[in-house]
Amino acid sequence: MDIKQEYERIKKLFEGCDDSQLALLEGSFWECARLRVELDDLHDIVKETGLVKINPNNPTQQKELPVSKLIVKTRANYLNYIAKLSNILGKSIIEEDDDLADYE
Repeated sequence: MDIKQEYERIKKLFEGCDDSQLALLEGSFWECARLRVELDDLHDIVKETGLVKINPNNPTQQKELPVSKLIVKTRANYLNYIAKLSNILGKSIIEEDDDLADYE
């Protein structure tokens, strides 16, 4: 998956939202897409190398690989963006439901 495809996937989740709101979120969509693609790349590295290098002669000697720290930070940033975008999306849905209540 590339960044453009992920951007389009995320933006599609917000179809029907106000255009000014979408314009405001444009940078967040791109950053979230970049983080997702980066996470996928980091996961491929982890599958190949693991998170920890273990001395075959002495298993108590272990070395944490740099990818183990990087994937945790990137995952936290991605989840933060997703939570904020989901919160905004949730507010949009609630506001639309409130408008319908006026007609009941």
